[in-house]
Amino acid sequence: MFKQFIDKIPGADVYMVTSFLTFMVFFVLVGIYLLVVDKNYLQHSRQLPLDDSHS
Repeated sequence: MFKQFIDKIPGADVYMVTSFLTFMVFFVLVGIYLLVVDKNYLQHSRQLPLDDSHS
């Protein structure tokens, strides 16, 4: 059923490939960011909701 629906839309294959590539690039970039980011920054950000001081 889904294949018949997609076949009727012109350019749907381009849209699907573009959206898939956008999805993959976004998550690869987020993964790289998490590997590169300073661990002290992550620890500081993790403690923010529990920190009562205003520093």
